[in-house]
Parts: sequence; structure tokens; C-alpha cells
Amino acid sequence: MRGPKPATLELNEREREELEVLVHKHSTPQQIALRGRMILLAVEGKRNAQIARELGACVDTVRCWRMRWLGWQKLSLDDFEVA
Repeated sequence: MRGPKPATLELNEREREELEVLVHKHSTPQQIALRGRMILLAVEGKRNAQIARELGACVDTVRCWRMRWLGWQKLSLDDFEVA
């Protein structure tokens, strides 16, 4: 495999469970479910290109969502509060 190794993702048990539910829920919009699958596969240690091939997505899209997830994990839930 070429190129740098992508950033490692980790999920706590709650995050993993919630993503699994979201991905398997029939009422979840497909774009959201796809993003959830990308994150779950990234946590398994798969590279962006592997995930893209497996899900039929663009490598740039997988990379984007991996980096967004990393950024969101640094935020407190209070940062998402709606006034």
C-alpha cells in the first residue's frame, strides 16, 4: 500500500453502538448511513482506498469524513447546543 497511513480513529462503546444503530436503521437517510459505515470501517483500521472500494465511494470523500470525525471528537457536547 502506498502513501501515508491515514489518521487512526477510535470510538468508545457508546459511539460505536450509536453508529451501528444509525447505519442499520431503515429510516436513516442513505448519505448519513454511508458516512457512518465509513467511520466504522476506518475504526477497523482500513485505509481510505479500501473503504472507498468497499462502499463504492470516492477516496476523497472517505478522507474528508475521516478528518471531520476526528475534528468532531475534540468538541464537547456543549459545543453542539442549540439556543
